[in-house]
Amino acid sequence: MRDRGAVASLTLVALQGRLDYATGVLKQLLADLIEKNLQNRAHPKLLLRRTESVAEKMLTNWFTFLLHRFLKECAGEPLFLLFCAIKQQMEKGPMDAVTGEARYSLSEDKLIRQQIDYKTLVGWGQGAGGAVGLGDPILPVKVLNCDTITQAKEKLLDAVYRGVPYSQQPPAAIQQPRQPALPCPHAEPRARWGHPALAPRPQPRPAGRSQGGGQQDGVGNLPHPAPGHQGTGCRELRVGRGRGQVCQSDPRRPQGTLQKFLDDLFETLFSTAHRASALPLPIKYMFDFLDEQADRRQISDPDVRHTWKSNCLPLRFWVNVIKNPQFVFDVHKSSITDACLSVVAQTFMDSCSTSPQRLGKDSPSTKLLYAKDLPGYRGWVER
Repeated sequence: MRDRGAVASLTLVALQGRLDYATGVLKQLLADLIEKNLQNRAHPKLLLRRTESVAEKMLTNWFTFLLHRFLKECAGEPLFLLFCAIKQQMEKGPMDAVTGEARYSLSEDKLIRQQIDYKTLVGWGQGAGGAVGLGDPILPVKVLNCDTITQAKEKLLDAVYRGVPYSQQPPAAIQQPRQPALPCPHAEPRARWGHPALAPRPQPRPAGRSQGGGQQDGVGNLPHPAPGHQGTGCRELRVGRGRGQVCQSDPRRPQGTLQKFLDDLFETLFSTAHRASALPLPIKYMFDFLDEQADRRQISDPDVRHTWKSNCLPLRFWVNVIKNPQFVFDVHKSSITDACLSVVAQTFMDSCSTSPQRLGKDSPSTKLLYAKDLPGYRGWVER
């Protein structure tokens, strides 16, 4: 499979100066793949769902080449704003440095369910223009008293080096010449501020731990729940005749805070005209080709045709871009941000599906979270 992917990538790279010829090769490979799929009596909806052939991998690369301008001029901005909003939302509450869980998380797998008492403190960062005391502005930055040293430094560096690509920023974790004795080998060192961009002002103890909500086991910067502790902030959601639980420790609902950014991104990707720019012609060209192949093989089921197009563009291109913004921007994606982006990508794919949503007590939280918004998103897709 890896060799097939390499062949598809190298072929398109070699033909990037002759995309018309590369498109003809791709169309022939896709036509052969459709014919093979029907001869093997596989379900038509499974077409283009995996990356097991040269045609499928080449299709992904083809969209990458031809949608670059649309991504740069239209879709890039709402995607970047959504990424920044998720990152800021996660940093408003406690985040476990070991498990990667956060209090304000869209993902149930990365959600801190127990109640943790914490306070907001103010850290001070020196401007990135020079050394401390040379007239650079002092920037106040909000940190939490349960943040580790590295977490606090990351927040300070984000403020000091705002607008600077992540690859050009200094690392938050700096080796100290001497480390104090640690009570636990997994705990982060309580080192001094070790970065020149941090102003030498009195700072609170950054690794302070909460006393409420659970038992401390000495691992990580947050207390872990006691045995049998079910956590707080879980609201019950009635779906049909069953019941499901969506755990949200923030009564303001993090997904509600991010709703505008999510709507802006989906509207850009689903709209046929955005900011006076029509949807890229390669999308219409490929969709027309799939309709032509379906007509040639007498496939009249609209769900099959819709599934082919969903597997062709949203699944093979947009989901990959949404889940991996570091492919497009020079940013750092943490594990908790990755989990939240996976929820957004799942919601995006559910919006492109024509299957009815059957929600119950066993439904994953990723489907329950934006269940009420799916009809509106699917309406955009149909238009």
